[in-house]
Amino acid sequence: MGKSRKARRPLRAAGVLVTVVASTAVIGWGGLAAWTAYTENAGNSAAAGTLAHANGASCVSLLGTIPTTTGTGWCAATVTISGVDPANWTSTVGTIKIADTGSLKSTFTLSMGTGGQAPSGSLCADVTLGVTDLNTVAPDTGTVWAPTALTGTFTATSLYSNATTPSLSWLGGGTAGSGTGATANTFTVTAAPGSGFATHYADAGASCTFGLLFSQTAA
Repeated sequence: MGKSRKARRPLRAAGVLVTVVASTAVIGWGGLAAWTAYTENAGNSAAAGTLAHANGASCVSLLGTIPTTTGTGWCAATVTISGVDPANWTSTVGTIKIADTGSLKSTFTLSMGTGGQAPSGSLCADVTLGVTDLNTVAPDTGTVWAPTALTGTFTATSLYSNATTPSLSWLGGGTAGSGTGATANTFTVTAAPGSGFATHYADAGASCTFGLLFSQTAA
C-alpha cells in the first residue's frame, strides 16, 4: 500500500506539468503572435486662401489695416484739379481699375476716405463727385454714386463686378491693371463744379482734398 501511493504522486505532478505546458502552448499560438494589418491617411493639411486686390496696375491692397500714409495700399490720386475758374472748368474725369487678385471670392465696397482723407477744404461745398462703373444691365446699371457735393453724405456702397451678369461676389484670380470681367471692374470718377462755384467769390484760391476707400472682404 505504501509503495502504490508513492508511485501515484510523480504521476500527478507529471500531469500538472503537462497541463501547464499545454496551456502555455495555447497562449503562445493565439495571444502572443496576433496577426495585424494597418493603413494610414498621411499628409493631411489645411491652408487659407489669399485676400488681395489691385488698384490700377501697380498699387496693391494692405491686408487688415486701412492705409493712412504712403506705402502699401496708398494709391495715386484719381483726379487732380488746379488753377480752374468758372470760365474754363466743366469737369475732371479719372478712372480706377479694381481687380480681385487673390484666390478667394470677395465682396467690395466704396466709401469716402476716412480720417485724414475725408473731404477737407472750403472748396468742397462747390465741387460735386460722381462715380460710375462699366455695367449697363441689371442688377447694376452703372451708377455707384450720383453726383453729390463733397460736403454731402457718401454712403459706403457695395460694388458689382463686370461679369456678364454683374455680381456682388467677385471671382478671385484677377490680373492687376485689368478692369473687366468677373474678377474686376473699372470705375469712372467725375469731379465737377457745383451750382455755387461760378458765383461764390470765396472759392478763388480755395481747395478741396478727399480720398476714395475700396474695401475687400472674403465672400
